[in-house]
Amino acid sequence: MKDFKHIVVAFDGNEESKRAVEYGATLKKAFPETELTVVHVLNDKVEQRIMGNASAPGFVPTAGFYVDPLQTHPVVEVVEQPERQKETVSHSTVDNSVQNAESNTLRLLSEYQVQGKFEILEGHAPDSICDYAQRIGADLIIVGNSDKSGLEKFFLGSTSSSIAKNAPCSVFIAK
Repeated sequence: MKDFKHIVVAFDGNEESKRAVEYGATLKKAFPETELTVVHVLNDKVEQRIMGNASAPGFVPTAGFYVDPLQTHPVVEVVEQPERQKETVSHSTVDNSVQNAESNTLRLLSEYQVQGKFEILEGHAPDSICDYAQRIGADLIIVGNSDKSGLEKFFLGSTSSSIAKNAPCSVFIAK
């Protein structure tokens, strides 16, 4: 069996990903020189805002460029909660998600008495995980089996299937 230099484990908090962390910890024990990194992917929506003077068609003075008014979509003003409060709510939600994922990961690793790193990635999970694995030269990606139903898998595909298809290294799917 090949010695592993770097193992990446995908963790999203569900039971299958917990099992993936357990397999990663078991392999880390079997290959103590192996580096183990558990990754958690945040898939947040990017908020877009208009900058500049909306009354000056085409020119955005604060940005210093011209946007063809024929190529833009009309913008309707939406009254929402105050910006400061909205930022606090979304930042605290993201912070809690990251903290929960990290504490759960470290707890699982400590149960197996192994050391590992924890990384936060952003974007579409399969792409982010495969890109990260390639960037660090991972030998193995461990991911939990998808918990999607047959119909969801048919229309959306599964994260584990997409990783297995596009990964730059071997993939182990934990069930």
